[in-house]
Amino acid sequence: MKKFLSIILVIGILMSVMSISVSAEAEVTTLTEKEKAMLTISRADIDKDGTYSTNDAAKLLRAAAGIELANEEYDIDLDGSVTLLDAQKMLKVSAGIEPLIEDNALLLAIFDENLDSVKQTKPGFTRTVTMVCPSVKVTTTGAPTGFSDLNVSNMEYKDYVNKFVSLMNTFPYNTMLDAEMKAELEEMKKSAVEIYKPQIETKTIAAASNSHYTYFPVNNLGWSCNLTLEDIKAISQTMVDGKIKITVTMGDYTYSKGQYPSAFSEKQKLPYGKIFNLPNLPNDGSTINSVALKNGVIVLAVDAVTGSVAAVDYSYSYNTDITAAKSEGSTLTMRTVTTANTNENYVMN
Repeated sequence: MKKFLSIILVIGILMSVMSISVSAEAEVTTLTEKEKAMLTISRADIDKDGTYSTNDAAKLLRAAAGIELANEEYDIDLDGSVTLLDAQKMLKVSAGIEPLIEDNALLLAIFDENLDSVKQTKPGFTRTVTMVCPSVKVTTTGAPTGFSDLNVSNMEYKDYVNKFVSLMNTFPYNTMLDAEMKAELEEMKKSAVEIYKPQIETKTIAAASNSHYTYFPVNNLGWSCNLTLEDIKAISQTMVDGKIKITVTMGDYTYSKGQYPSAFSEKQKLPYGKIFNLPNLPNDGSTINSVALKNGVIVLAVDAVTGSVAAVDYSYSYNTDITAAKSEGSTLTMRTVTTANTNENYVMN
């Protein structure tokens, strides 16, 4: 309600002084389009409180009306003067009616350039990777004689392992088990449960080290982002806590049998491969029935004062449908459908 009243108040003032403007000097003619956009992004936080708000619009309005002294920092549209257009723009931005930078191609170019800069400037960072696997569904056929209970459909892997271990502990199979085999069965049960637990790995990379190519996405490449507008679903920009945040939302992509590449270089041509570290799938003769990459979101945070990358957060989920390669002489066919969520967070230090 408070924000709504502030908007109404600013609109009321706008209606009463629509024809007033104040000149301001701004040397922008030599800047590139990306530099101009970054200047607009940083200037739009007029009150320097680290976010875009109706207060920024109100300050612009007072400057345009001559009530408050203006300087070139108030000229967010970079037209060389502080006018009602600056105030109107800021009001719409703070209310979420329209973006500050309306050219998505330009905003994406800024996004790409900042991500690439990490491998060029090599700042120190802490990397936290979290993998969560909520479901691994197993379908099996062709179980050998005596093991017909192991022919299942869409059973969670941990339940399937429990089923197998229970079967092995019944007569006559239990008579064949020695102490080492029993220990292996118990270890199998533990491993099956571990698959469903979050896997978290944290690593700190020193500034100016050669590890940036290995540990910053896309791993083992000289660049960090090759996205185009055709690859993404949406892009937006805002400012939070003094950080310029650009958020890219990816579309969902599904690849059927034979469409998902195994070669590393070919994966980098996929939309998700241009920005994410993609999962490593088995290369042991298994059949990749399908791969779905979805829910991809990347949030880039750039320090508004220094202009350097402060943090990046990558997240997406994937589904894989894989038929395992058969062991020699085996009649058992096992198909697994896995759902996984992955997050990689990088905080510069």
